[in-house]
Amino acid sequence: MGASEGESMSSLPGEWEGHLQRGLDHLESAHLLRHTRKSDEMSACFGSNDYLGLAQRRTAAATTSSFRCPERRGSILVSGYSAAHEDLEEKILELKSLAGCPGACAVLFPSGFAANLSVGMALCSVHAGQNPSQRIHVYSDELNHASIIDGIRFAKAMKGSRNNLFLHVYKHNDVKDLKRQLQNASGSDTGSLSVVFSESVFSMDGDICDLRGIAQLKQDHKFLLVLDEAHATLVMGDRGGGVAQALGLSHEVDLAVGTLSKAVGSFGGFAVARSGLLRSILLNKGRPVIYSTALPSALVREALTNIDIGMGEQGSAMREKLRKNVRFLTKALVERGFICGQGGGKEAQLMSPIIPVAMPSEQFALRTSSHLWEKHGIFVPAIRPPTVPTSRLRIAVLATHSLKELLLLADALTETRSAVNEHARL
Repeated sequence: MGASEGESMSSLPGEWEGHLQRGLDHLESAHLLRHTRKSDEMSACFGSNDYLGLAQRRTAAATTSSFRCPERRGSILVSGYSAAHEDLEEKILELKSLAGCPGACAVLFPSGFAANLSVGMALCSVHAGQNPSQRIHVYSDELNHASIIDGIRFAKAMKGSRNNLFLHVYKHNDVKDLKRQLQNASGSDTGSLSVVFSESVFSMDGDICDLRGIAQLKQDHKFLLVLDEAHATLVMGDRGGGVAQALGLSHEVDLAVGTLSKAVGSFGGFAVARSGLLRSILLNKGRPVIYSTALPSALVREALTNIDIGMGEQGSAMREKLRKNVRFLTKALVERGFICGQGGGKEAQLMSPIIPVAMPSEQFALRTSSHLWEKHGIFVPAIRPPTVPTSRLRIAVLATHSLKELLLLADALTETRSAVNEHARL
């Protein structure tokens, strides 16, 4: 990220900064504001839930003297936050090319699902101390992940938000429809706040959001942009920072959500905020992070190691191998007459590892998946409504797949299609 981008990181669009600050000021005046504190600095801890000390035994056995991290089993706000957790937050900022940018900060969650729930509950609700009549317009892509949808739903159900939150679902990856809905709301509801939610790589279709188009809309509509980079983290970008990094648009994303459970190969979730206000509101109003046990230190260490690998030359080689595999398999399937989603963008780095193969019905999808497993020993999940609008097989390509394995899958799918069609004629 350039200096000019870094300088703008801490300011939030529209009236969001004042809105969030009022909620945090109310908590502070009532002595209710929460902060993280490192458990490593505690001489004795009486806030852990490790009642039998078993977590301490595991830490002592698994930890070298060069990396000592006491295992305090509590939430991130009680005793579960350590120097290792802080190191991982800093490493994630480095991954996102935001290290050293004013205001940029990260926070860890027990899962990616919990991260999206917390974001929805914190940003889409009107909290004590904030203007009780404040209206919030939420814009969500119609194919957003269930965790995004549920976070917004929980916010709607919270006290004081039922009549203040207005949900607008825009057509999938359709910037023109998003623009139309933004214009309609802004023209009739001055003084309201707006927030846009989108995935960067859509989990079931594998296509990539029009982030450039969404970013351009921010110039005229001062909305907060929340981008879920779960399927792009370590997969896209020159260092694996995701779609926003690949496009040079990290400075346009106010809150990036991600997971440590997919390409990072560990467990947990995270959010990267352009302002400390956003991190603080998540820690104070995101119930899933407030009331869940923090990530174990072993998983934190694993994530740190794997992100380092993913950001280096080895990670670049893995991403290139993944892109090669996706191109090879997509070509093989299309040549065999399959209808495949071909998510991606003009930039070479924007190639999704998710390939959906269209199925004519729910029953056909199930039989195809079952036949692949029973006859060929190949597992490809069948995805059906209501998870997706239309049934498909969802193929997830890995960098570790050999070309022989990919060709085996293409041939097995061809045989399976014939077998299932023959069964349907009987």
